[in-house]
Amino acid sequence: MLTRAALLATIVGRGIAPAIPGLAVGIAPFITMSGRIAAFLSQLVAAGGVAAAIRLAGGALRLPKLDLGYRLIALPGSAIVIALVMAAWARPLAPELCRMMAVAAIAASLAGALASVRSRETRASGLVLGAAGLSGLAHLLSRELMGRAAEHLTLGGNRHWIIAACTLSILLDLLTLGLSLTYLGQGKPRSVALVAGWVLLPALALGVYAAHGSAAGASVVRVLAERALAQLSRAQTSLVPGALRYTVTAALLFAAGACVAKPGHRGRASVVLAMSLLSLGATDMPLPALWLVVAALLSPKQVPQRSAGESSRPAEGRA
Repeated sequence: MLTRAALLATIVGRGIAPAIPGLAVGIAPFITMSGRIAAFLSQLVAAGGVAAAIRLAGGALRLPKLDLGYRLIALPGSAIVIALVMAAWARPLAPELCRMMAVAAIAASLAGALASVRSRETRASGLVLGAAGLSGLAHLLSRELMGRAAEHLTLGGNRHWIIAACTLSILLDLLTLGLSLTYLGQGKPRSVALVAGWVLLPALALGVYAAHGSAAGASVVRVLAERALAQLSRAQTSLVPGALRYTVTAALLFAAGACVAKPGHRGRASVVLAMSLLSLGATDMPLPALWLVVAALLSPKQVPQRSAGESSRPAEGRA
């Protein structure tokens, strides 16, 4: 339920609602209504995400098999993100607190990934979680470098570093997407190709369609698609072509939707994948950081704790 609400809040709250103002003349009531709906959805899923994260963190403390590194990094990092998300309910966070939240969420996700890849049952979701965390780190680094360059009104000697960070962030997004599609296809080449076709072809069509939304004479729907995907994408607009940015963002959302729509018998792993994909590299924003933390807290808990006499059964299958 939380993953469906998170997907809806991401599309409506972060994408469509901010893209509506200025779209056309005479839609002021609709702008007000869409803003209220987006605010309601965001508050609702934030409350649900915080409650889920607190519950998962409490359960993680009782797991005897979790390693010390996870307890020392993931749990405190999750607590920092939860506290800052709750603080963001009252007022927007200062840039320094946003950076702290991003670092804490990334640290928690990487610690969760390391704890998950050691077990065959959780390896697939651990790899996706780790790739999503590294993608968030690359996006954060590229934004920080671009921000410092903007302060000096020139890219200067940081241009190569900025381009490298932007390229790395896109590659890590593609890696996250590829691992998720492999999981959804259960590692079978034909199934993976089928799932990839269902996800990538509509994403490519939407990305190319939205890339021309700023052209003269573009329809309202195309302008809305371009604005919504621009709001959701965290890649640097001046360095990454619009069609590529929008296609990758749409593909991540479609893959998350596939995880939500068809969880199968491996529901927890699908939740981890969906939450990792919905972070979209935006770890300096409250809700995406919270989704990454929820995934980090859930990932090592996919295998039920059983007594010694019971036979173990893989909960996730092959990676």
